[in-house]
Amino acid sequence: MKLQIRKLILWPKNGGAPRELEFNPGKVNIISGSSKAGKSAVIPIIDYCLGSEHCAIPVGTIRKTCKWFGILIDTEEGQKLLARAEPGNQKSTDDMFIIEGQSVEIPEAIDCKNTNRENVKDVLNRLSGLPNLGYGDSPEEFGFKNRPSFRDLMALCFQPQNIVANPDVLFYKADSYGNREKLKSIFPFILGAIDSKSLLVVWELKELRKQLKILQTELLAIEAVSKRWQADAKVWFYRSREFGLIEPEAQPHDEWPLLLDQLQTIAYKTSADAVVTPAGIESSAASIQALRERETLISENIFTAKQKLEDLKEIRSEAAHYSSSLEKIGQRLSLSSWLKELAENNPDQNPLAFPTLSPSTQLAELCNALAEIEQVASSTPEVSASVESEIVRIRTLIRQDSETLSAIKVEIKGLEARDELAAKHALRLTEIDRFLGSLHQSIKTYIEARTDSALAERVKALEDRIRTLEPQVSEATVKLKTAQILEDISKICALITPHLDAEWAEARITLSIPDLAIKVKHDGRDDFLWEVGSGANWLAYHIAMLLALQLYFLKKTDHAVPHLLIFDQPSQVYFPVKTAKRNAHRDEDGVENESALDDEDREAVRKVFSVLARGVSRAKGRLQIIVLDHAGSEVWEGIDNVTLAEEWREGEKLVPPRFES
Repeated sequence: MKLQIRKLILWPKNGGAPRELEFNPGKVNIISGSSKAGKSAVIPIIDYCLGSEHCAIPVGTIRKTCKWFGILIDTEEGQKLLARAEPGNQKSTDDMFIIEGQSVEIPEAIDCKNTNRENVKDVLNRLSGLPNLGYGDSPEEFGFKNRPSFRDLMALCFQPQNIVANPDVLFYKADSYGNREKLKSIFPFILGAIDSKSLLVVWELKELRKQLKILQTELLAIEAVSKRWQADAKVWFYRSREFGLIEPEAQPHDEWPLLLDQLQTIAYKTSADAVVTPAGIESSAASIQALRERETLISENIFTAKQKLEDLKEIRSEAAHYSSSLEKIGQRLSLSSWLKELAENNPDQNPLAFPTLSPSTQLAELCNALAEIEQVASSTPEVSASVESEIVRIRTLIRQDSETLSAIKVEIKGLEARDELAAKHALRLTEIDRFLGSLHQSIKTYIEARTDSALAERVKALEDRIRTLEPQVSEATVKLKTAQILEDISKICALITPHLDAEWAEARITLSIPDLAIKVKHDGRDDFLWEVGSGANWLAYHIAMLLALQLYFLKKTDHAVPHLLIFDQPSQVYFPVKTAKRNAHRDEDGVENESALDDEDREAVRKVFSVLARGVSRAKGRLQIIVLDHAGSEVWEGIDNVTLAEEWREGEKLVPPRFES
């Protein structure tokens, strides 16, 4: 996405002329200056004007003196001025002002809003090429809480001071749970493993599956009706026999296709074909009688089986009780063995032995009794397994007989429903005609439902379309594409890190999407960035990964991520503010120079600017980088494609003194 910042504009509350801070497109733009000059407010101002939910612009002088904040950006459609009101005591305001054109002139003042944040976000979403599918919840296949938006993509553009060399956080605002989870879920889209067309395919799949589910529900309902109709088919046959529409001795086929043929033949008859005879009535009664006899027999079988089941349960219980009794007796009689040992103990052989007992006939009898009990116990048959097996078999028979009995009762009920008419021996012709009409319509409905070609064809068409689309956005396909893209980005990183001040310059680094973190491959192991020491390493790998991502995105035509990077104080790992103040030296005029660095540190910081300059050079003007830093011109001077936007020292600041007057 082409989005380069031409100007950052501040409109004062005192009514004076606006403050304009200019940037060059396609370059590395440097804002160098002392602490408390306003450098760290640049990212929050740009983010606020690009539609952030909350205002993170620091409270104090900037918020007190500025009425509107704005940025002038270059896009594929021309220039756009995006301005947003200072929120006052609120956390933010949705009041915004926009001017669009090939070349936009900055107004001297903004009197009122002409749009709101949502409209500006829609404009930015359109510019980024994000699909607007009109859905609130994105497809569940990729876990989106809502569709990817331009605001999500800013995570890859900003590196504020607390992130630029942070071992735990790589992306802007990814330190909050909601933003982190959203970013992880849409990262395959950001990388291009899922593109805008794929999102459209996912949306179509969602709609197709919804339609298919509805049609399948209809088919299931038809199937259920068909099964119920098949269950009632024999009742239709028996009623036909009672009406005299078929021979008294005719029987329904057990096979469904043949039974359906019988009913279709009956349905084409008329009341004139009905022959009501006692034989027909008797045949129905005989059927009922046969069913009753079978019902009785099965009931008796079930009763006998239940009795046998109870007996087996009792046998199992008695066997367990008997075994338990033998065990208890053996335990009680085991004392006799001990007494016998004492009686047989010879003190001459063992002078330290326990006092002995005299042998007796009673003690011998006890020992013999114990031996007999143990013999009986060892010869007691194990009945548990056979009893359990028989119990299972009988229970199975009871269940099968119960199912058969239920079916017989249904058939008897259907026959008995006609007993009253059968007893009267007088069937009206109109009733026969109604019966035949109902039978004919029922068969017709059943056949049409079973052969509804339109419904079946719609289901088949949906299934074919889903099968065609699914491979395009399957989870396996997305994972494979994501892995390939991450490998390509890792290769780009490998070209960058040797030119930075990393401890392991030749180590390969990769991006872990589940962790939104960098992994360093070194000496045969993978370590997360937080497991690797040194702020210099953290900074180098952050610079390499963010620049590699942008260079990869530039390979794709009209990629959604803005080709913009802003780094706030990348030199802080070499030149922290407190150290800078302690090490500040005076120049020839006796003025403190806060930008001084040791030769080794200066060279390390210069490497950062050199790498960034090579990145914009390789991007051929399509990438803009803004660096906000303490360091002075000695670390970037002479590097191509690096330009100084402004230097804020000796009283120069983002907010000029006239804003405060």
